[in-house]
Amino acid sequence: MTTTKAVRVSLLPDAVRREAFAEASRFWGEFYECLTARRDELFELADAVCVRTVL
Repeated sequence: MTTTKAVRVSLLPDAVRREAFAEASRFWGEFYECLTARRDELFELADAVCVRTVL
């Protein structure tokens, strides 16, 4: 069993997590704007590939 302190130490600081989330959000927003035909379908496909690759 892990303690709260162990979990807290293993997490990134809040500012770092917020910046990483903001950067990822900017990327996906700009990527979505680049798509033209079948925008929603291509976005969903790219998202699925990226998530599948990470897991």
